[in-house]
Amino acid sequence: MPKVVKSSAREMILKVKEFCEAEQKNQGVLMPLNKVWKTVTAITGVSERTVTRITKEGITAASTSKTIVTPGKSRPHPK
Repeated sequence: MPKVVKSSAREMILKVKEFCEAEQKNQGVLMPLNKVWKTVTAITGVSERTVTRITKEGITAASTSKTIVTPGKSRPHPK
């Protein structure tokens, strides 16, 4: 049974595809491969700070055998 790909994941897939097409048009890499943070930022369209934060969450999750959790929406709760 195929999985549903949510809209945010679809947008990310399109950004990666566009980046790869730009590299193909350039006939080579657009950024040096030793600049991982900048490459990830360019491919995903997410800031370096966010990439750093997600990376730290991934390291913590791997060391504690937990999954990465998406922050929940803050809602006012009735008393």
